[in-house]
Amino acid sequence: MTERRGRFSILGVLLGAFFITSVLGVGLALHLGLDTAYDNTRNLWITMTHADLEDAQDAMRDRIKRMQRRNIWVAREVAHGDLSPDNVAIWDNTLAALVTNERDVTAIGLLTPDGHFRGYDPKTDKPLSGKADPAEDIIARSLIAYGPGQSITQFPRWNSLVNQVVISEMIPLFQEGLYVGSLVQLVSLGDFSHDLKTDPTEAGRTPFVIVNDHVIAHPTLSDWHQLHPPKNTGTDDVLGVLPRVDDLADPVLANMGQWQAFDFDDVPSPGGTNGSQASSLETENGYHVIITRKFEESAGLPVLMGMHFDPAVFTREWDRLQLATLIGTAIMVLAIILAILIAHYFTRPLKRFSAATRQLETGILDDLPVLPGSHIIEFNDASRSFNNMAITLRDRERIGRLFGKFLPVAIAQQLLASDDDTGNVQSHQCEASILFVDLVGFTTLSEKIDPQRIVTILNAYFAKATTIIEENGGIITQFQGDAILAVFNAFDEVPDHADAAVRTAVALQKLVHNELFDGEELRCRCGINTGLLVAGNVGAPDRLTFTVHGDAVNSAARLEAKNKELGTRILIASTTFEQLSDPAQARLADEILLRGRSETTAVYTIPIDGID
Repeated sequence: MTERRGRFSILGVLLGAFFITSVLGVGLALHLGLDTAYDNTRNLWITMTHADLEDAQDAMRDRIKRMQRRNIWVAREVAHGDLSPDNVAIWDNTLAALVTNERDVTAIGLLTPDGHFRGYDPKTDKPLSGKADPAEDIIARSLIAYGPGQSITQFPRWNSLVNQVVISEMIPLFQEGLYVGSLVQLVSLGDFSHDLKTDPTEAGRTPFVIVNDHVIAHPTLSDWHQLHPPKNTGTDDVLGVLPRVDDLADPVLANMGQWQAFDFDDVPSPGGTNGSQASSLETENGYHVIITRKFEESAGLPVLMGMHFDPAVFTREWDRLQLATLIGTAIMVLAIILAILIAHYFTRPLKRFSAATRQLETGILDDLPVLPGSHIIEFNDASRSFNNMAITLRDRERIGRLFGKFLPVAIAQQLLASDDDTGNVQSHQCEASILFVDLVGFTTLSEKIDPQRIVTILNAYFAKATTIIEENGGIITQFQGDAILAVFNAFDEVPDHADAAVRTAVALQKLVHNELFDGEELRCRCGINTGLLVAGNVGAPDRLTFTVHGDAVNSAARLEAKNKELGTRILIASTTFEQLSDPAQARLADEILLRGRSETTAVYTIPIDGID
C-alpha cells in the first residue's frame, strides 16, 4: 500500500465542516419561522371554521329541540283530552298558532291512522291535505311502539305533498290509550341549511352539507337545480332530487375518498371534544383544507356539515413571506451543496470500510477488497489495520480448513486458539456415549471391485455419515477401514448424549437403507455404549492424533460385532438404555457376556419402522 503525505486529523476536518455548515442555522431558523407562520394561519382559519360549524350545529340542534317541544306539548294536550284531532277548527287554529313565529317550518299536521295528512302550510298560510307518502305512513306506525311522549327526528326524505326533500319530526298521538295519528313537522333542507353560512365569497371558504353522498347545501346548488329540474321524485329514491358529490363542479367534494385526516390545535368545546375533523387534499389547483362535523342528532341517514378552503386563502400569507423564503432557500441550497461535497469526501472511505466489513461478516475472505490509503490519518490507520487483519484471517482460515480435514472441527479450533505450538490437547476423563459403526460384507465387496472404486464408495458413504454424526453433536475420532468411531460428549458438551448417539445410529441405518453409494448398496451395524473414557492426544511429540480410550470404547466395538450373532442392526448397552429419555423406543435383545467381562449384561436393540 502506497504511503501518502499531508494527512489531516479527523477532528480538524470535522471542525472545519461544522463552521461551514453552521450557515444552515440561518436557513433552519427561517424555515421554522415560515412553517410556524403558515401553520398558525392555517390553524387560525381551521379554528374559526370549527367555531362556525359548531354554531351551525347548535342552531340546528335548537331548531330540532323546538320542534320536539311542540310535538310533546301537542301529544300531552291530546292525551289529556284538551285538544282533539277530530275538532278540525280548533286543531287547525292550534297548529297555525304553534308555528306563527317559526317561518322555517315548511308544514305541520296530522298523519291519520288511515294514511292521510291534514295540516297547515305557514309559508302560504293555507291548509294542506292529501294522501301521505307510504314511507312516512310506515314510519309513523313504527313509532307506535315507542309509546306516548317520544318525538323522533327523521333525516331526510322526499315528501310529495310539499315536493321537497324534508326533515321530519314525528310523535305518535294517543287519546284514552288509543292511537289517533301522528303529529308531523316538516322542514325543507333549504331552510335547514340556512344555519350554515353559505356566502360563496366569504374568505375563500366553501360551505357544504352532505347526506350520504348527496349534497344538501352548496353555493352552486341553486344553479345545479336550474340545470337539472327534479325528476322521478317518487318514494323509491328519497334523495333523487339532490346532486351527488361528484355532480357539482367542486373537485374537493368529488374526491372525498382521497381526503387525508390530520390533527390540528384548537380550543376544545365545553363537552371536552371539539367534534370536528380536519382533512387535506392535493388537487391540480393546490392544497385544500377541509373541516367537517357530523350532525349527531341524525336518527336516520348521516348528515355531514363542513367547509373547505380554497388554496388562495393562504396566498396572502405566502406573498408576505415570499422574499424571506427566497433568501432562506438560497442560503439552504448553498449550505446543502457544501455539506454534500464535504460529506462525499469524508464518507467515501467510510463506505469502502463498511462494505469490506460486511463482506468480512459473510465469512468469505477470498474476495475481501484491499482498502486504499487516505489523507485522513485516522482513515489511513483504519485501512492499514483492516488490510493486515484480512491477511491474518485468510492465513488462519486456510490453516483451519487444512486442520478440519484431518481433525474434528472442535479440536482444530482449540489448537488454533492455544497459546503454544505443541499441538497438545489436554487429556481428560468424562462420561460419554460411543458409537461404533461398521459396514456389513465390505471385505467381500472389496475383493470383487477395483480398489480405486472402493475409495470412491467409502468417500461417498463417509461424507453423508459424517454429516449425520456432526449434526447430532458427535465427533469422529477415527476412520478404521470401513468402520467409524464417534463419541458424544467427549469434547463438546452434549447433555443428552445417549439420545444423540441412538438418533445417529437410526439415521445411519435409514441412510444405507434408502441410498446407493456410487451405485452400490451398503448395509451397516451399530454398537452404542455409555461410560467413562479418556479423551486426548496420543502419539509421538512430532506426530499426534486425537482419540478416546477406555473399556467403554472397546465395549461399543464388541456390541457392534454382536449384531451379527443376534441378527440385529443396532445394539445398545444397558448403560445407554438407562439414560434414554424415551426407553420405550428400545427392546431387550438378549443377555450376553462381553469379552473381558465376568457377568452377562442386558443389551437392547432399536426397531426402525420400514426397515425391521
